[in-house]
Amino acid sequence: MAFNHTDKYTLGRGEVYFAPFKTGTETPGAERYLGNTPEFNLTIEEEKLEHYSSDRGIKEKDRSISLQVNRSGSLVCDNIDIDNVAAFFFGSKSTITQSSLTVTDEVLTSVELGRYYPLGQSTSNPTGYQNLDIHTAPSTKIILTDSAGTTTYVEGTDYEIDLVTGRLYLKAGGSIVAGTNLKVDYKVKASTRSRVISGSQPIKGALRFLSQNPEGTLIDYYMPYVTLAPNGDFALKSDEWQQIPFTIEVLKKSGMEAIYADERSVAS
Repeated sequence: MAFNHTDKYTLGRGEVYFAPFKTGTETPGAERYLGNTPEFNLTIEEEKLEHYSSDRGIKEKDRSISLQVNRSGSLVCDNIDIDNVAAFFFGSKSTITQSSLTVTDEVLTSVELGRYYPLGQSTSNPTGYQNLDIHTAPSTKIILTDSAGTTTYVEGTDYEIDLVTGRLYLKAGGSIVAGTNLKVDYKVKASTRSRVISGSQPIKGALRFLSQNPEGTLIDYYMPYVTLAPNGDFALKSDEWQQIPFTIEVLKKSGMEAIYADERSVAS
């Protein structure tokens, strides 16, 4: 006897969106597209309490009660933007606005030759200044002198300076004496950049998966309450495209279910 049925084979593709909760609430804000995600998986595990009758012969299972269910997932993203980097480091993103300024007599103490010195580095500016400007009096990149200000050192012979990263390299074999103190004058251009500062708490919010299958039924998934946390290696250097791995914990929000799966509607 032949059965008349159709199997719905599916090749899974789709877009992942994440909406962080607004500060101090469980209310999601606007959804952000995470970018290309080569992998997205959900895992559901059940824990049971089982009972066996043991009066006669072999023990027979006669009860099985569900005690709990754990919903989790994994996500790999190769869109290396600053928001995804912040999520990987449990971090927060901010905008650093640097005004133009002139620095005079910054002291480098007990210098070592053949080493790099970030200029402007401090507790309040831990990575130092970027985008140095040409010093116009005289017209040179920086002015580097001994501690008394009587000897001015020569770029290319005694030191090198990277204006973009703001790093000074002291060359061996020049006029600078190891272990002495130096003074440096330089100018900084006005600039703006994004910065991530690492934190210690996973990001909470709502997750949406919009199905874009080339083959199979389109089913969209919505999880009102998830935590997004790092899950493995983020290879800063390799011969492969960078990828950021995340683990997802799907939680049950008060008054709602953990996961909603909607087959794509057809307008009438």
